Amino acid sequence: ERTYSDKSNQITLPALIIVAMPKAEIPNVGGIYTDPFHSPTTAGANIFDVKEPWFGGLRILGRSSTTSKDFTCIGNDDGIHWWALKATFTDDIPKVSMDFTPKAPGVGLLQCGFETSGKLNFFQDDGSTIGNTWSRLIPPAKIPLKKQVKHAAFNDVNGLYVDPEMWDSSNGSWAGIRVVSDRLGKFISDEINILGTDDGVEWWALTGTFLNRLKGEIQIGEDTAVISSGTIEIGNGCQWIKMNSPQMNFHELSKQSETE
Repeated sequence: ERTYSDKSNQITLPALIIVAMPKAEIPNVGGIYTDPFHSPTTAGANIFDVKEPWFGGLRILGRSSTTSKDFTCIGNDDGIHWWALKATFTDDIPKVSMDFTPKAPGVGLLQCGFETSGKLNFFQDDGSTIGNTWSRLIPPAKIPLKKQVKHAAFNDVNGLYVDPEMWDSSNGSWAGIRVVSDRLGKFISDEINILGTDDGVEWWALTGTFLNRLKGEIQIGEDTAVISSGTIEIGNGCQWIKMNSPQMNFHELSKQSETE
């Protein structure tokens, strides 16, 4: 209780009760998305044995923890190279700011809105008109990825991998997929961004760094690793295998928003 006094009267007021407003829940933005503005229709064969359809137009999102507003996007435009960008939920959840400056300086910071139905909407300058939408994909019953056997360089870490201890191409899940990028936008860097999922639902984000690029030596969290000809051997005993584009069209897969 609090007492107010003006020397002639005393008024006892009830105790001040402060009620904390519940924080907005941070949505699970993780998953594999398709970007219709960059989804290819044709691609010629090359030394990577990439044929249409390919990885181009895919965007993969993941976060460092379930309580973090920050998340990472790793995407692919040309079917070969994976780049990374950073994003964050604003205080006005589910609004998102994604920084495209390293990839497209003229675009800069984009304002987005996330829908739990699996859509990431990018707004035009007026802040309300939707200019583009990334849609979260549902994995098919079978995902025909195959091991990549040709590599531009033995220490080329950039790519999509699977952990064979978790990956099963016929269980209808993304579980076991990892994607690794040593490019912040268009800039090659010794810093590495890694996204992955162990259950097909929650996508985690890690960062690493090259200790010795010539030898393919990497630090990932507390573990050291070596990349050699498409295989990442991690000191904790895990092994990740780089995979080639599947003979399937990711962009024709069912979208979460179409099933809810």
